[in-house]
Amino acid sequence: MMRPSFIAALALTATLAALPAAAELEAHLAPLAPFVGRAYTAHMSPPGAEPAVVDVQLWEEILGGKGVRVTHSINGGDYGGQSLFTWDETKQSIIYFYATTASFHTVGTLTAAGDSVMTLEQVVGEAGDITEVRGVTHRTADSMVVRTQRKVRDQWLPDRSTTYVETPGAVPTFR
Repeated sequence: MMRPSFIAALALTATLAALPAAAELEAHLAPLAPFVGRAYTAHMSPPGAEPAVVDVQLWEEILGGKGVRVTHSINGGDYGGQSLFTWDETKQSIIYFYATTASFHTVGTLTAAGDSVMTLEQVVGEAGDITEVRGVTHRTADSMVVRTQRKVRDQWLPDRSTTYVETPGAVPTFR
């Protein structure tokens, strides 16, 4: 009979083997490297709330290291999207495009400072009264905390903070 610790070790080994190889990103995208090849999950609703709101993110290196794709889904596809990050030589900045399952998309820029990245994006399409979103993502050894603000009618609303825990093997899904 196999011992539970041996079974757990086998499961962990299989999970790690299924993850993408460590990213070999072009130098300009280095601030994103600590996130790439990882999956994260956030429980965004208060404990006990029904229905629960769960966001799953998967960060991947794409285009031979010249891009990063983040795919996320909330509650198995109730809402989701993909962000594509790349270097813009003209702007001398990391830029990104976020396509959603809703009636809008965003276009933004990303800057880095230490263990954090900052984003500023313009909303294009129908997202209620939201015209811009800015955020700070701070990473730790096994999680990331995302603080965002939304601009509504020329006024920035208070921060919303979400903690994402690294979740090997988690995969965003869509219906």
